[in-house]
Amino acid sequence: MKTLLLRTQKNKNKKSTVFSHICLLAIIVILFTLTINPVNGQEDMEKSIRIINPRPDFVLSLRLDKGVGATYAPGERIRISFSSTRDAYVSIFGYDSYGTIRLLFPNQYQKNQFVEANKDYYIDGEIDSASRPGWEYVQGFATTEPVIISRELERIIERQLFPKLEEGIARFTLRIRGILNNLSPQRWVSSEVVPYQVVESRARTGRLRLNSSPSGAEVYLNDRPAGQTPLAMDSIRVGEYVARVELPGYQTWTRTIQINPNQTTSVQSNLVSMQRYGSIAIRSNEGNARIYLDGQYKGLTEKNRNVLLEQVSEGFHDVQVILNGYRDWTRTVEVKRNQQIQLTVNLERVVRTGNLEIASDVDNARIYLDGKYQKNTKINRSVAINNIQEGNYELRISKSGYRDYITTVRITADRVNRLNVKMQRAVREGSISVSCNESNAKIFINGIHMATTSAYQTEIVDGLKEGVYEVAVIKDGFRVWLDEFWVYAGEVVSLNANLVQIRN
Repeated sequence: MKTLLLRTQKNKNKKSTVFSHICLLAIIVILFTLTINPVNGQEDMEKSIRIINPRPDFVLSLRLDKGVGATYAPGERIRISFSSTRDAYVSIFGYDSYGTIRLLFPNQYQKNQFVEANKDYYIDGEIDSASRPGWEYVQGFATTEPVIISRELERIIERQLFPKLEEGIARFTLRIRGILNNLSPQRWVSSEVVPYQVVESRARTGRLRLNSSPSGAEVYLNDRPAGQTPLAMDSIRVGEYVARVELPGYQTWTRTIQINPNQTTSVQSNLVSMQRYGSIAIRSNEGNARIYLDGQYKGLTEKNRNVLLEQVSEGFHDVQVILNGYRDWTRTVEVKRNQQIQLTVNLERVVRTGNLEIASDVDNARIYLDGKYQKNTKINRSVAINNIQEGNYELRISKSGYRDYITTVRITADRVNRLNVKMQRAVREGSISVSCNESNAKIFINGIHMATTSAYQTEIVDGLKEGVYEVAVIKDGFRVWLDEFWVYAGEVVSLNANLVQIRN
């Protein structure tokens, strides 16, 4: 049995050697085929990951910012846009040339996988700097319920921007196909498999023009000497640089600049002389006043808060604060190195005044402006009220026996406002109400017959000017009823005339 076993083993070894040669030859043929026709490999990959719904009710569209089949270099930005023709739960996956699968949507920044119908969504990312040249793919799935993203995957999203799936492409595709097959065709759809190619990054260059004022300054890029200004570099690698410009007697100038491929970046460096500086703090009682330093506008004041003027050179300076309606504020101050001067600015209103002249047809009427007594009128002569602050005022002129004259006057600065006032006499009237126990008695007021009584109603005599009146009520066969009364304006005097019959 051992001999048989050994023979069998030898025969098996010979067969294994032949099989190894056949396999090696097959591998060489396959590699040769892929070399001369890489498109077939791409198509095979697309077919292996594509999951198709034969009867979908809606569409999920995927687009790349550079189009289908575009090329990207490691480190290059990429944008994927997508939309669904109905409200759905969307998941999008990326497949790289290593066979790695990553969840692109949802992600750390876009955790909600629910998307609204016919609305564009975007995924912004960057091609991994470690990506090797080759084809990569993007594919998405939309379902009417959240069945693809598991709770475990949701927890991974909390730790990774674009979570990496540990299962291989074949197992992943089989799992997703199993999930979707449990849904009716009307409840899910897949997108097209969108390919793009990662190519080797090439050293890209741009141009730099850097000038300074004054010129002749030393230029350093990322701390390496680059030359003197004006500096012209026609082949500088694309990227971000820290430019430093130095010139004795001037402050060092530093700026971060970006060099873009096949473009010229122009930079102007205005060097500041190394003078000695201080600062001025200005606090004003009014806001929005204009601040000038040596005649140059520097900003606006803030009410009861400091406004700081920094980098003021050492020496004497003129400070001016200006606000319409206020007197200009001016000071000359001495600024010292590394010291701050505190200025308190109290702006004073400019009082602008005008005059008022009033001519009246009555004498000794009292003149009031906004309720404050000013002067008395003089008949047929003007009375002047001077130095009235600009603005609107209520003018009232009063005199006993006359109606008050009331109007609004506008006082304009440096002008005389003239008014000609005609006063109207006040008509002050009252009434007498007469009740009588007899009808057809005659009512006389100051000897004038005014009305006839009725035993059933009161007679009222209107239009009596304020004053004393004699009232008599007379009827044949009755004693005369006679009395005196004072009638006040706006009041009614009630009288009860009780007539007594004369008996023979």
